[in-house]
Amino acid sequence: MTTVSFQQKGAERKSLMTKHSGMVFIPAGAFEMGSENGGDFERPVHEVYLDDFWMDETPVTNQQFLEFIQETGYETEAERVGGAWGYRDGQYSLVAGLYWRNYAIGGREEHPVVLVSWNDAHAFAQWAGKRLPTEAEWEKAARGKLAGKLYPWGDQEPNGTQSNFAKPPLDIPPTTAVRQFPPNEYGLFDMVGNAWQWCSDWYGESYYRNSPPQNPKGAKTGLYRVRRGGAWNVIQSFRLRCANRGAMKAESAVPNVGFRCARS
Repeated sequence: MTTVSFQQKGAERKSLMTKHSGMVFIPAGAFEMGSENGGDFERPVHEVYLDDFWMDETPVTNQQFLEFIQETGYETEAERVGGAWGYRDGQYSLVAGLYWRNYAIGGREEHPVVLVSWNDAHAFAQWAGKRLPTEAEWEKAARGKLAGKLYPWGDQEPNGTQSNFAKPPLDIPPTTAVRQFPPNEYGLFDMVGNAWQWCSDWYGESYYRNSPPQNPKGAKTGLYRVRRGGAWNVIQSFRLRCANRGAMKAESAVPNVGFRCARS
């Protein structure tokens, strides 16, 4: 199925919707983006104004992704290349025949889908009549009205009660079902921990130095796409901060990266 077809299908879905089902409204306004306490790529702290938007309440789940696959016949990049990066026999390596469905076994329907590339996430978003959030939208949503706080829940250090993190690697990633931890002040679940989340932006390490003050969309081009939020295997708590930034190649599919969608 072509990209155009996904766009057309998304437009049809959007026109039929009377509610933003499963999404949370994020009101327009300014917020302070970035941090002076992280790496240079988080600096400087700068004010950003965003128009209002909607954000998925949770990361996209295995069940939701399955519905996309069943309706469209889409093949993920891992399927097309014949395997993906995974944990086998006590180590990480490229595993032949590994793709998202290997982790979408019974009882994991409500776990975030992983082993999806940025391109896979983008295709799903188009099919759903949505899009991937910008990096700025993701950070504002993660902060959840708590201006200047380190984490979506405030300044308290992560201790295992706020999010899923610091888990050892297993053949089946130790993600948890969504909504197992408290939401932030916007009512969003799993903004940090559980699975990293793709954003729409190209990653620019020095982008904050010349980022536009209104609705920034990231670098114009690049080698990597932005990922945000940390994951189940994050050990360092600083990676769960709202301001923390990460990046990966768009074609990468790994056991700790998923996504959620947004809509203007």
